[in-house]
Amino acid sequence: MEQEMIVISKPLVELMLLQLHRAEGYCTKAKSILDPTLDIVNDDATASYAGASGYASATMRDVISTLESAVEPN
Repeated sequence: MEQEMIVISKPLVELMLLQLHRAEGYCTKAKSILDPTLDIVNDDATASYAGASGYASATMRDVISTLESAVEPN
């Protein structure tokens, strides 16, 4: 069985990796909205679980879309 290959530019792969690492970092550092150290007025939205998961979800949708575009027939 012959393997099919696709080409994705290095800058695009680097961008996807940057986005995924950033999303992972936000999720790792996220706090509960009930955490007294979380300042919901002044902290970045991604500091809470809700904000971090929203960012991570949007990142995954973007990466999925990019990869699906690369494998779709022209």
